[in-house]
Amino acid sequence: MIKYWRIPSSLHRMGLTLRRVIPLVKGDLRDVVIDISRFSSRLLGLHSLFKQVAYDAGVITREDAGAAAIVQFQAQLRQEITTHDSSKPTIFVSACMSQAEGGGWKFNGGIKEFNCLVKLLRQHGYEAYIVTYDGTYEPWLLDHQPHIALDEFRRVLKTHQNVRCVTSWAEAKPFLQVCDRVYYWNMDLCFSEDEHFPLLASLYRDKIQNTAGISRTIQAWHMAYFNRPCTLLPNLVDDSLWTPDETRRQPDRVGYMDEGPHTDRYLAIIRDIAISQGLELEFMQLKGSEAKILEGMRSCSVFLTLNLGKHELWGEGGPLPPLEAMATGCVPITFDILGPREIIQSGFNGIIVPRYRPDLMAKALVRLYKTMDEIERLRQNALALFNACHTFDARWEAVKAFLELGEPAAMVLEPLSQELTDKTPTALVSS
Repeated sequence: MIKYWRIPSSLHRMGLTLRRVIPLVKGDLRDVVIDISRFSSRLLGLHSLFKQVAYDAGVITREDAGAAAIVQFQAQLRQEITTHDSSKPTIFVSACMSQAEGGGWKFNGGIKEFNCLVKLLRQHGYEAYIVTYDGTYEPWLLDHQPHIALDEFRRVLKTHQNVRCVTSWAEAKPFLQVCDRVYYWNMDLCFSEDEHFPLLASLYRDKIQNTAGISRTIQAWHMAYFNRPCTLLPNLVDDSLWTPDETRRQPDRVGYMDEGPHTDRYLAIIRDIAISQGLELEFMQLKGSEAKILEGMRSCSVFLTLNLGKHELWGEGGPLPPLEAMATGCVPITFDILGPREIIQSGFNGIIVPRYRPDLMAKALVRLYKTMDEIERLRQNALALFNACHTFDARWEAVKAFLELGEPAAMVLEPLSQELTDKTPTALVSS
């Protein structure tokens, strides 16, 4: 895709620049309106009607019922932070955008990855926390990691010299504004290549210390556009939780998730073709909390990834569900989009079919069930590949490289190359 600085027409470049900047201005105005409305609600005594506190001390409650527990938990975290080992960096991870969008969202793949990253770091003796606006979050994972409030994070930065600040979201302004250096873990090229690009360019110029991408495509994109190294750090799956349970496996059960308006139509096509070939399969929709998804995935023999991706050219859909399917011994069948294509070797540990072709997905499903021992062969290959390449232990070296944990991080940001600086419009790098 040709970028704006390579377009010869100056008017065209200005037009593209405005198209990128206007949504950012609208976002700032939206935050102002939200802040004013929240201030008004406090003034009128209506705040408790709008704000729901999520805190994991075994029970999540609303603010009026759980304030004492939150205060106690935050005090414990403050004590832990105060007595930290200064020889090791303390790592803070956040996607906090505003008070309204505090960064503790439910059913969000990026938030799940943050929790896995913090858990992995803590397993290796590092203090690590997720930063949300008020230190709370919505419960849905099997294992939520420690959270702290943005104000507490600001106080810690005043006393801690050895820190790492990590994000995957260029719009995490409240968090990024107080970070001197940033470690950027890119999980979503669809946004980075489009509406987040001016923010990302500005971060590269002023704050980014190191970057990582969850796929080779994202890694190559960063290196090509910003002339800087980029670590490959694929999705994290907690292999202490995501394990197979053959006592629950139903041979004829096929799992899937709701991936948008096309889901029912695609599933009807797949079901009709399966029936026409004499197969009586149970199609089970997986939804809800992580515990429910895990229970459902363990009971399935095949998992259909109906995600079409967010980008019109290369797709891009999170490879997390098919990766978790592999971890539980469930054979994934996916569309050919960015993400799944980098973890599945078609015909070895799963099957990849062209995008927008549910008929071909159905034929692949029929072939799996019609070929003797084919499901078991792919299942064993998927488990072996996951255990060899996709566990926490397998990811640790990439995490160390990304966060520069093996050696002291450089104190001065390495500037962008002069060539890139010359090419990048001022309006974008100063956004």
